[in-house]
Amino acid sequence: MDNSVYIMLSKQTALFRQMDVVANNIANADTNGFKAEKMLFDDYLINDGNRKKMAFTQDISTYREDVQGGLKVTGGTLDIAISGKGYFTLQTPNGLRYSRAGALQIGADGSLVTANGYQVLDNGGQPIQFAPEDKNIVIGEGGNISVDGQEKSSLSVVEFANPQNLTQVGDAMFRADDAPLPAQSSRVLQGVLEKSNVEPIKEIVDMTKLSRSVNSTAKFIEVAYDLQRKASSAYAQANQS
Repeated sequence: MDNSVYIMLSKQTALFRQMDVVANNIANADTNGFKAEKMLFDDYLINDGNRKKMAFTQDISTYREDVQGGLKVTGGTLDIAISGKGYFTLQTPNGLRYSRAGALQIGADGSLVTANGYQVLDNGGQPIQFAPEDKNIVIGEGGNISVDGQEKSSLSVVEFANPQNLTQVGDAMFRADDAPLPAQSSRVLQGVLEKSNVEPIKEIVDMTKLSRSVNSTAKFIEVAYDLQRKASSAYAQANQS
């Protein structure tokens, strides 16, 4: 097979993976606290056996755009957003997770939970509990929670030295291999939700460009195969005559 076909196949494979990333961004354009992901590409050089270099396309990894999403005022008592680089701490069946999606609610057992039912933890690593009679809930900028004017608990809000090391394990939830740090520059906003930072129009434009690139590489590969078939046929006919 011609080396150019291998090179174009590597590009097409990378394009398919990039399309998956863009499609996921579009699907989460309305997911609170979601961070858009982007692909990182590089050239992968190898020898072709004739002392020449071939440059293949290699998708190294993805990275998140950590810019804060827009803030939407809802007025909801348990709708909270983080201004800054912090994350809420959650307890899940798979261990601790971190999120910025602040559409919270009170579960059947009285604990503060996410929309998916994961418990939100306090500074001591314990679930935050409310009694049925707790009505006037106020959440301060430092994450402190008071009920009817009495201090009750405080949200565990943490930051990370390198947020890119977080591994996304849900639409807006992350696993951390690095130890979290106490929040220094983050503020909790009550009655507000952080929207996704995805720009839908830009992502749709990117998807259109990717589709065209995929079609172009597919056409190139088809033409290259056709040329090889014709060359093989011509060679066979020449040997027979």
